[in-house]
Amino acid sequence: MRSRGATARSNTKQVVSWVWMRCRGITAAESERVKAMFDNRYGVAGAVAMFCLAIVPNAMFAVEPPDGAEIQTTHVRLVWEAVHAADQYELQVAIDDGSSNPFANLLGDATTATASHIVKDWLEFGDNCLWRTRAIVDGQPEAWLPPLSFSIRGIPPGFPLEVEVKQGIGMAAPGLTIFNHCDQIVGYDTDGGLQLLIDAPDRLSDVRVVPDGRLLCVGGGQARILSLSGEVVWSSPDDADLRVHHCASMTPWGGVLMVVREYRDIEQDGVVRNWQGDRIVEMDPETNAIVFDWSTFDHYDTGDYDVHQTNHWNDWTHVNDAHYEEHDGRVWISSRHLSRVTSIDYDTGDITANIGMAMPSGDVPVGDDLFSYQHSPMLTEDGTLLLFDNGNRRGGKDVGSDGWSRAVEIALTGDPPAQAEIVWSWETPQYCSSTGDANRLANGNTLVTATQLFGIHEVTAEGDSAWNLSILNQEVCVGLRAGYRAVRSPSLYMNTNPQCAGDIDTSGDVGVDDLLTLIGQWGQSGSADLDQSGDVGIDDLLMMLNAWGPCI
Repeated sequence: MRSRGATARSNTKQVVSWVWMRCRGITAAESERVKAMFDNRYGVAGAVAMFCLAIVPNAMFAVEPPDGAEIQTTHVRLVWEAVHAADQYELQVAIDDGSSNPFANLLGDATTATASHIVKDWLEFGDNCLWRTRAIVDGQPEAWLPPLSFSIRGIPPGFPLEVEVKQGIGMAAPGLTIFNHCDQIVGYDTDGGLQLLIDAPDRLSDVRVVPDGRLLCVGGGQARILSLSGEVVWSSPDDADLRVHHCASMTPWGGVLMVVREYRDIEQDGVVRNWQGDRIVEMDPETNAIVFDWSTFDHYDTGDYDVHQTNHWNDWTHVNDAHYEEHDGRVWISSRHLSRVTSIDYDTGDITANIGMAMPSGDVPVGDDLFSYQHSPMLTEDGTLLLFDNGNRRGGKDVGSDGWSRAVEIALTGDPPAQAEIVWSWETPQYCSSTGDANRLANGNTLVTATQLFGIHEVTAEGDSAWNLSILNQEVCVGLRAGYRAVRSPSLYMNTNPQCAGDIDTSGDVGVDDLLTLIGQWGQSGSADLDQSGDVGIDDLLMMLNAWGPCI
């Protein structure tokens, strides 16, 4: 189990490993400004900065996307080398039509304050593109840099997925709605236009957007991080003891938290059987070291089980979600077959709350019959618990086909909770006996995935439909329906903090001036105390580096 000291060491390591990615736009002149601020009293920050300064002047710079790359989305982040004296940059994108002057007919152009730009509206699947940039220095444009190229994959003939989007009351939250479809990841804009189509190595269940133009998915018993070109950046080991199911998520420091099967011989009623439970395992993607390991066998009472589940020992807990909540610094998991949501102290592994169906052990003091067979619990910014209540055991009995399902928000009183009450709910049009999701969006609406109904609904606080996506054709992958869990992502290239943590000078960009402010406040309170801990330290530096670049 990781201790608080180990957590700090991991954070330090993450700073060092990410610093090249974050600092690659700093020019040599800017690096001298940073260097002047450092001496030994800055400890870890000084070591990190010196690492950054050692590599930046050596012109180790990567254009994005790489010249000639094929990508699988029409949302493209273009990154080029910064010019220290530049006031602005001009960007042009055109179709590579083989002519002597393809930029005579532009797909689009832009003027930017930084050496990066996200293109969302100019491109289509099947495009072969050229792009070029030039700096504007003291109001005068310099020469255009040589053009670079990229292509966007075409949509395969007979692509089977058909969707219909309907607008409702109010405005839908902007962004892409992203979900699994067989062995593909798809993303649609709020008008129903396909903007993302990535081929994955296996049929998928869970898909999540993670920082820096990457996707985390689960399929074939493994968790994988994919680039937007479909490249497998990282994969969990193909190990019988680490077969990933249902979900994977990322911790703020870059670990991958996964749900894996576990088997143990358990004696019950005088009979020894091989029970199937679950482990929650976090791996460091750089080393594949396990840095967090938690088992339902060690923390749940085997006298608690679903009495309506045939041969309950064959799938005792059926954990279908595990993720770290930055709101409270705990790991939250959902045990479907126990109709239980559990929060876990990350450092000690101790259970800090059990919410859900009352069972013989007495370990679940609150939340009886508020939900059952649930999916995807999340804490909202208000501290409430939002989840998808499938309702298979409503009233403590097997409801069969007569059930009903809903998204439900629960207010918790106390820590650990002494009271739990429903403060909001929305019932799906039909019973959804398995899978599903509920996510609170930035505009206050809730995105509800009713997987078995082939529908994704954005619902207002008043319960009105703001937006709906219907999957019109039947799923062709038995057992892995399209839309196991849908997410609405404002951007494929999002920072971990949507408020752009680290933009201390409110310039719209996290950069050298913000880093200098943080260095100057190291060990003190101030505007660079991003995590509001009372003093500026390693966690604040981590947050700043993770948000480096334009606020998007």
